[in-house]
Amino acid sequence: MGVRIEKGGWILIFLLGVALVGYSLHRYGVLDLRRWLGPPETRRAGEPVDTSKPLPPPGAGPVEAKNVRVRVNIWVGCVGGLVANGGLDTVPGSIYANKGLNVSFKIIDDWTEGAAALATDNVDIMLTTVDVWAKDQAQFLERNFPARAFFMVDWSRGADGVIGRQGIQSIEDLAGKTVAFAPYTPSHFLLWNGLKSSGLTTEQRYEIFSKAVHTKDGIEPATLFAQQKVDAAVAWDPDMSDAVARRPGARKIYDTRVANRLIADILVVSDRFASRAPQTLVRFIEGWLEGVEFIKAQPARAYTLLGTIKDFNIPEDLAKTMLEGVRLADYADNVAFFGTPEAPSDYANIFKMAQEMYRELRVIRRASDPETTLDRRYLEALRGRFSTASTEAPIEYRAPAPGAAPIATQRRSIYFETNSARMSLDARAVVDQIGDFMRAYENTVVDIEGNTDSTGSRELNLALSKERAEAVKRYLVEKYGFPPERMRTRGNGPDNPIASNATPEGRERNRRTDIKVYANPAR
Repeated sequence: MGVRIEKGGWILIFLLGVALVGYSLHRYGVLDLRRWLGPPETRRAGEPVDTSKPLPPPGAGPVEAKNVRVRVNIWVGCVGGLVANGGLDTVPGSIYANKGLNVSFKIIDDWTEGAAALATDNVDIMLTTVDVWAKDQAQFLERNFPARAFFMVDWSRGADGVIGRQGIQSIEDLAGKTVAFAPYTPSHFLLWNGLKSSGLTTEQRYEIFSKAVHTKDGIEPATLFAQQKVDAAVAWDPDMSDAVARRPGARKIYDTRVANRLIADILVVSDRFASRAPQTLVRFIEGWLEGVEFIKAQPARAYTLLGTIKDFNIPEDLAKTMLEGVRLADYADNVAFFGTPEAPSDYANIFKMAQEMYRELRVIRRASDPETTLDRRYLEALRGRFSTASTEAPIEYRAPAPGAAPIATQRRSIYFETNSARMSLDARAVVDQIGDFMRAYENTVVDIEGNTDSTGSRELNLALSKERAEAVKRYLVEKYGFPPERMRTRGNGPDNPIASNATPEGRERNRRTDIKVYANPAR
């Protein structure tokens, strides 16, 4: 017996069909139904904030949100915000309470879960590092979820490092060794960047990563190292220093006192929240900066506060030790860190290097212009409220002691015009890579050594190799503003070959520039 469908039934079936098609398109990312069917703030989730427009003045728009939810992990660097809040939740009479804010810090230690919390609107702001943000930002874009970095929290200044057993003196000594680290974290980036900036070949670097022991967190590598189960580890303090002390002959190979502009904690805000609460964000970072000022004036009270936060489990004395390896960022640090669109910045330098790592690992598919991943307007709104004069003492550079071993030796092919110290255009791109490295590893002293093959007279080659080393130094001083006393030059001529001069291939390898990197003795 046939079934007769009335006109209304056909309409219902049609609507159900449209709903199923719409859901399928939404499920696979072709159509974002939240923009059409969700509440106003959800509908705006896929609409990027226009950072070229000025922020609306206070009171110009609708009533802004007073509640701010912030993802943090158990890290002392977020103490500025915690002091401003009086703890994980806003305490009456605190800096944030007096600004009319109700801030809730949510501890999410796992980096991936922290990014997921922001993307699913379970938090409004995420504490992360620039290197991890390079991965998250690319993955957010693929899901049509815009977010931006807007505040710098701190620099790691000795809190993170690579440690090795007896006999491992340099980054190159890690070849063939077993290293423990937590993947897709700042530890991963610190190791990858160090290896990439060394004299190790691509095959040697790949071998290190293929043999590496992956851990779930940044604490376990130090434990494995102390138990002599691995040759080296990437860890953070106090576990790092404790592990070195427990293993005779062990040492730090390099840390973020040397790579002092490589690991930076930042805050990232979703465009969803930023579009509806811009002045809330201004008051939020204003309160955080006031918290940093309070800590610098009364550090003991900050240590006490951290010790009272039960879920952090960082006693007062440990908080003091951990904060010694961190530089809490003030307003001047933030302005310098994010720079301007016209000039290179530390943020852009780190972001681009991290993108390179994640593209090499095939974790992300495309790179973004760093300029599109940040929003300076909230900091700019506070100009005049805080000083822009740096409170950090300039670095004093001293020459390494005679016989000191470099932490890394890069061998670069920098091409010059024949019988000349004039660099070719492609050579400048190579020297720019050295400049990016020297910017991140600011607390280092560098030897630039020119080398030639054996063709021609030794005396001419010695003079030419010295001139070429001087040309590299001059370029780095003029373009990057590095102090001349940070770099020493030497011309070795044909005296330090690394291959036979009997073949064209060997002679090409010998025509090189060696970049030897030393920890600054004055640090």
